Amino acid sequence: MHADGCALVSTTLPLRVNLTALENIALIQQFHARLNWLHASAQAQHLLNLAGHGDCAMKRDEDLTPTQRFAVKMARAIVQSRPLLVIDRPALLLPDSPYPTLLASLLHSLSDALPDYQILDYDWNKPLYQGLI
Repeated sequence: MHADGCALVSTTLPLRVNLTALENIALIQQFHARLNWLHASAQAQHLLNLAGHGDCAMKRDEDLTPTQRFAVKMARAIVQSRPLLVIDRPALLLPDSPYPTLLASLLHSLSDALPDYQILDYDWNKPLYQGLI
């Protein structure tokens, strides 16, 4: 969550463990857009629904699967309304999963809400993102 115009999805920006998935997203809206809880939580739930993970809204970080956690981090980055969303090394965020396929599906599901995005990864992984970058 940087002041330089980009929102980051990364292992270096964990979810707040004492908050639910919904609260992790809505809190950003309350802070940045000064929305009340009702509107912020409705927008957060909408993004989780778009991502196909609306059922995880009341779960805390420790109860989320890696895929759910990634969707929450994506939604949290989107609500920052920055011109660029940067996804840092998706394989670290989606361990033991077919992450290029999951990433493509999530990006497609959230396409109407997504700003421009960039995927940062090692050079040898770049072929995995053909068509996504």
